Order: sequence, then C-alpha cells, then structure tokens
Amino acid sequence: MRYLFIAEKPSLMRTVRSCYNNHKTEVISRVGEIDFVAMAGHLCTNFMPDDYEDAPWSGLHWDEVTYPMVPQQWGIKPIDNPQSKKLLHEISQKASSYEGFIVGTDSDMEGYGIYFLLENFLQLTGKKALRFMERSLTDKEILESLLSMTDFHSDPVHIAFTQSFLLRSRADWLFGMNLSRIMSVRLGSPMNIGRVKAPTMKLVYDNSMAIDHFTPEYYYIVNADYEEGFVSTMLNPDDGSVMRFPSPDAVPDVPRDGKVQQVEAKTTSTHAPQLYDLGALQAEAASQLHLSPTETLDIVQSLYEKHKCLSYPRTQCRYVSTEKAKEFAQFIEQAKVFPELSQAADSIGDISFIFSDKKVVNDAEVAKESHDALLPTTIAPNLDAMTANERAVCLMVYTRMLAQFLPKLQERVTQVMIHHGQYPFLAKGKSIIELGWRILYGGEKEKYIPELTEGMTVSAKSISPVRKVTTPPKRLTQATLLRAMITIASKIKDPALRKSLAESKGIGTAATRAAIISELISKGYVEDKKKGLFITQKGKTYVENLEGVDILSPVFAATLDLQIKKIQRQEMDFTAGYQNMLYDLQRLCKQVEEKPLKKILSQYVCPCCGQPLSKERYSYDCTCGFSIPSYLCGIRFSEKEIKDMLQGKTSGKHDFTKKDGSSFQAAVQINLKEKKVRFVNPDERSVVCPICHANARMTEHGIFCDSCGLKLFRNIAKKRLSDRDLMSLVKKKKTGEIEGFTSKKGTPFSACLILGDDKQIHFSF
Repeated sequence: MRYLFIAEKPSLMRTVRSCYNNHKTEVISRVGEIDFVAMAGHLCTNFMPDDYEDAPWSGLHWDEVTYPMVPQQWGIKPIDNPQSKKLLHEISQKASSYEGFIVGTDSDMEGYGIYFLLENFLQLTGKKALRFMERSLTDKEILESLLSMTDFHSDPVHIAFTQSFLLRSRADWLFGMNLSRIMSVRLGSPMNIGRVKAPTMKLVYDNSMAIDHFTPEYYYIVNADYEEGFVSTMLNPDDGSVMRFPSPDAVPDVPRDGKVQQVEAKTTSTHAPQLYDLGALQAEAASQLHLSPTETLDIVQSLYEKHKCLSYPRTQCRYVSTEKAKEFAQFIEQAKVFPELSQAADSIGDISFIFSDKKVVNDAEVAKESHDALLPTTIAPNLDAMTANERAVCLMVYTRMLAQFLPKLQERVTQVMIHHGQYPFLAKGKSIIELGWRILYGGEKEKYIPELTEGMTVSAKSISPVRKVTTPPKRLTQATLLRAMITIASKIKDPALRKSLAESKGIGTAATRAAIISELISKGYVEDKKKGLFITQKGKTYVENLEGVDILSPVFAATLDLQIKKIQRQEMDFTAGYQNMLYDLQRLCKQVEEKPLKKILSQYVCPCCGQPLSKERYSYDCTCGFSIPSYLCGIRFSEKEIKDMLQGKTSGKHDFTKKDGSSFQAAVQINLKEKKVRFVNPDERSVVCPICHANARMTEHGIFCDSCGLKLFRNIAKKRLSDRDLMSLVKKKKTGEIEGFTSKKGTPFSACLILGDDKQIHFSF
C-alpha cells in the first residue's frame, strides 16, 4: 500500500522521513510505501454559531436567541488564514493518490483532534488510517513506532483519545459560546467566558483578595533555650498546638528546671521525588531557573525536536513502562556527560530493583496516559550545542532520573516532651543517617538535639517570649498558578470528591495551561509584576459577575475534566459524558440568565462630577444623571471618540440610521452643561465659547454657543469672515484690521472687529 504520512509539524516530517529513508526496505516490506506532507498545527476548526445557516439561532441578534445553542450536526471549516488554506489545499490534492494515511500529529488528545477535524473536513474517513505514536525522535524509537502502528479508526485507544478530544472541544464551544453571549447581552459589553479560563482567573482573584484584605496579627510564643544547645517551645495543653499569647505581659512565670516526660525517636525513609511530567518540570524550572511556564515548554520542545535528547514533552504521566525501563542503564551512562552527575552515576551498581518500584515503573499508570514520564532518550546530550537554559533544563531531567537509583534519604527524627512545672514544651531534632538521593540536591539540614531519656532533668538558660506575626498568603506566580491548576482538587472540601477529582490531574492539559495563563495576562485580566500575579479591575469585574455560577468552581471544572479523562481511559461511555455535559450546560445557562449583576466600572470619568462611569448595554452612565452613548442609531463609537466627546469634542462623521430605516450623515457632541446628546453637522468644529467657556460650534455660518446664546455670524457688512478671523474673536475678542467691508450706503471701508460683553460685534476704526 501507499500511505501519505501527515505530520503535524515540518520538523517531525523531516525526522521521520529521514528514518524511513534509512530503513526503507524494512518499512516498505512491513508497512508499505510512504510519502510525507506537513501541516502547521490545526488546519480546521469547528463552526462558529453564525456558520450554522439552518440553526434556530441563525440570523438572530444575541438578545433574541433562546439559549443554549447546541448544534445538531457539528460543522467543520478551514482556519481562516492563507497558510492554513494553502496546506489544506495541498493535502486535499494529494489525498486521492493514496490508499491510506498515517496520522503523524502529536500523540496527545489535541493531536488526535487535529487529524479528526482534517479527516472529516476532507471526507477521508473511508480510507485506512494508521496511528504513528510519537515517543521520542531517536532513529530507533521512530522505527519502532513505524513498525508498530495500529488502525486509527478501530484501535480502542485511538477511539478513546479522539472521543475525549471531542468532549473537551465541544464543551469548550458550548460553555464558551453560550455563556459568553448571555453574559455579554446582560452586561451590554463583550465578555469572553472560558471553561478553564474562569476557574483559573478565580485562583488569581482569591489569592489577590486574600492578600489585599490581609491584616497582620502580632502574637508571642514562649521558647526555652537550654545549656545543651537546643530549643523547645511551649504547647497548649488542650490541643497540643503552639501556645500563643497576645502580649509579653500575658506570658506566665515558668520555672527554668524541666523534666523530660517523653522521648519519641523514629527513622524515616524518603523516596526520591517522582520523575517529571511537563507541569512538575515547569513548576520547578520557575523556582530554580526563574523561567516562565511558556519558556520552559519552548526549551523542552527544543530539547525534544532539535537535540532529540528528551522524550515527548507534553506528558501528564510521572511513571515509566516496564519496556521503557530497560533503557535506564543507558540513561545512567549518558548522565556522566554532566560533570555534576558523573560521580553519582559511577556509584550506581545493580539497578534491577527499579522494576519492582511502583513509584517509578508502573505499566497501569502509563496505560492511563499512553505516555511515559519526561525522560532522556538514547541520544546522549551534546552540551556544547545547547544554550545555558537548555543545558540547565536537561540537567534537571537527568538529575531526577538518576535520583531514582540512589538510596532513599534516611533520617532520625526525634521529639521530646519536657514539662517545666505545669507547662508542656516540645523540642524537635533531626539527624541524617543516609543522605541518599538528596546528595544530588545539595544535602539536607540537620537540627541538633542531644540524647535525652525520660525522667531526666534539664535546665533552661532562659525562657522568654518571642514576637511573631502572621503573614499573608504567598502571591501566585505563573509557575505556582500552573501548579495550582494541576492540584485544583485540593481546593475542594469534600474528602471523597477531592480524592476522586485528584485523578483528573487538574484543569486544562499539559499543552494548554501555559497558554491560558499567558492569555489572561495579555488580555488584561491579570497583571504579571515583579512580585507575582495581580488581578486587575477587569479581572475583578469578570469574576465578581460570575460569582455563584458553577463555571468558576473548581468542582465543576475538575468534574468535567475527570469525565474527559475517563473517556480517554475507556472508563466511561462518550454518549453518557456528552449527555452529562448538556445537562450541566442547561443548568449553567439558567444560572447566568438569573444572576443579579454588578455594575461594571469603566475607565471613563464623569466630566460633571468626577465619578467613574458604569458601563451599560448602550451607554456609560453616572449616578449624577450624566450619560454618554456607546452605541447610537446603529453606530458603536470607538474608545477615542468616547474620550473626545467626554472632553466636549465631536465624534467622527458617521452614517446613522433612523427608525424608519433611512440614513443621515452627522457627528455627535455632548452638551456637558445640559447633559444632552445632539447631532451636529460633520463639517462643524468644536471651539470654546469666549463668553461662557462652554463648547460652541463653528460652522459655515459662524460660531454658535447653545449654552449662553452667543451668535457670531460669518457674514458681516457684506464681508465673509475667514476661520482665522472668527478664531481671533474667540481667543482675543478682537481682530486685526480687515479690508472689504461695505457700508449701508455702499461705501467700502476697513476696520477691526471687537466682541463686546453684550455678545455683539463692534467696529473699531
């Protein structure tokens, strides 16, 4: 058979084609002949609501639609840009020449969706399609993937991944389009509501509000400092918490001699941190290297595509399969290219134990995601070819991998209860028995405590109050927000639901979270400052107008994402998941339609009283009664026009539409004194009245002020005054000598003009 390999990106196409050419005879004999073509991500997308010509909402204004809008048959169209259309045409032209296709999109949910949309738009579903699974870009693994491809249309794994994409993309469309339009109609201004964006913004909002409204509280604890060189802290005898006092005066007198009541010592054993998935790497790269999530993703993508030394990056799995674990020995050897890891790598002997370590090798967990953790590949890193950040991120992945083969961190943890009279004090100590994997991360701090036995008497050098202060929550950064998106189930109070939703691995996907955060910043909902993320007024308005609507809730977001995950893992039927989603859609639409809304304060200030104007559907209004239209007779004014009109200037010239459908050309001006809107001749100019200093109009007939009644006609004594002459009267209340006047007797004369306080023009000779 002849196949057309449809790659998602040109870089993948070139790499796979090179492997194919290296092993052409074997691939042709076992698969068939292959030609190659590359896309550039998505070429097709779902219809927008207005694309559905026969839908119940077709041709209606947003406020006339009965919500929700739910397509009966989902439509697909090309993405509207020249490059996408060109590539789509190229694939369409080539498609008829092949007996089948090889799906070479990314091996994640989004990759399945890219091909599904393309295949259905070009009507290629009748031809055979094989799925190429992208794990790493080494020649060995690409060949293995080419020789082990399965049918895209019949393999249960591929069907499940495609269906999970459909549920996610249709959920994004249904909740986004419907709730955005309902809320936009109710507010009178555009509001873009996203299924993942809303709860993500709520995380920043809650964090910002908690910090803004935080009030520090000062309190005192009591510490005992001993001759032997350790410290204990007074406890509350009722609940065992640290005892707090409002002031030093409230601290009781405590005897310095104490008696050891209890000694509890145990040895702890701590496994190395789990292998990275993309989210975990992004979070730690931010902490260690000060990289944003987007920067880390770009670096990992480069290490994967360009250097080919890391595996598929957009993974949400932190385990490896038994088959992949067979390559660990080679990875350990390759780690020696890093001087920082060479000694630790040399110390590792037998590694067979790793196959029974379920925190590392776990086929069941890998099957849930269809990808291993983020790992090295069998291509050793060429450090000289890397940038400093590429080297640093690659080192992080190798360090985490190597840590799995070093001994566990073993510590002796001791707690000693000492009674000073009737007051209990607790001392804690920690000593290292075996540093193990921790040697790769700079060691571990010890906390000294001597060998103490029950019944022993100890004497404190001093027992004194120590001032403490409560601190606000730490401000979110891009990295910690991304981590909060992944661990959003922790925000849920119900233990059973929290445990269940933790399986969903948060909201969004490894491929989309960084982009969602970037969008919140670029759209002005969130501001990224040096100290972290701050919710803006625009973001506050967004969240506060959605309070009480489930779209903001982490429970709603994580529940839906859990259903998507279950469909991907073949644990849930697609139809059942889709019906659940439609039920939720009806409920949320009703919530938004019935929700009392808060006023949206705009950026504009009332020129009459100085208060912020609230944004209404067709205007900006003030409590003092002032109002300025944002939409009038079929025209929506620009921000610049609104600013100009608030300063008394005229808007631009527009073709307005009357109620009878006829049109007229005019500009708009606000009479600030009377708080009225009026249409003006578009050729008029706005000037300052020289008498009352309100806005006046300069037309072809002269200057006229509606506030004080001033009328300066352009034609005087058979002489037509120029704009310059009129402006001289406005600014100076007089002109220079003007020639060409004619008296009533027909005699020509020259004179200066003077504007008197009586609003009349007088001649001056």
